[in-house]
Amino acid sequence: MKINQKGFTLIEMLLVLVIMMLICTIGISVGKKQLDRQLENRFIEQLKADIELTQALSFQYQGAASLYIFDAINEIHIYVPKYHKDNPIIIRKYPKNVEFRYYSTLDHVIFTENQTVSRSGTIIFSVNGRRVKLNVYLGEGRVKIVQ
Repeated sequence: MKINQKGFTLIEMLLVLVIMMLICTIGISVGKKQLDRQLENRFIEQLKADIELTQALSFQYQGAASLYIFDAINEIHIYVPKYHKDNPIIIRKYPKNVEFRYYSTLDHVIFTENQTVSRSGTIIFSVNGRRVKLNVYLGEGRVKIVQ
């Protein structure tokens, strides 16, 4: 009595597993790059929104408001002296892969009681090796991002 068994050999199964692992590896690496890019863009937009929030707080409290970047502790602090004398009203941590450059002309943005920037300049930083310049202009606090 002869039994006819048909199925996959061990080599065929290993070949299928290797192909599946390659597809998964490529998918994960592409997904990670996309996730990193989204996190970078989210940080840049959040920094721009924080500068605009600082200007809005200056308008709301009819006094000076300031945003300081503390690179040593990876935090951004927003102060409104009229509201809280020495304590920041917002402390926001930013990712460790964000590196502010020492040759930036600004490490803080101050809005006067007239809601205008007290000093224009450039905040230069890199996110995962990608260099980003955030220009702050005099006037109504216009902010432009150059990548």
